[in-house]
Amino acid sequence: MPANGFTLSRVLYIVLSALIALIGLFAVSRAGDVGFALFGYGLIFFGYAFGFWMLKRGLDARETAAG
Repeated sequence: MPANGFTLSRVLYIVLSALIALIGLFAVSRAGDVGFALFGYGLIFFGYAFGFWMLKRGLDARETAAG
């Protein structure tokens, strides 16, 4: 594992979660009914939550590797 705790797979998952949140934003902007808008908001929430969770895991791994 790299010294900073961010492996390539972890960085790719963070990028993927940002893309999921962006797709959710697009879905909300084009929503024609409440169900589709809620689905878009769910994608946005999941994208942000997963991205921040992966960021936390990377920072925890860096802290563990440092000492």
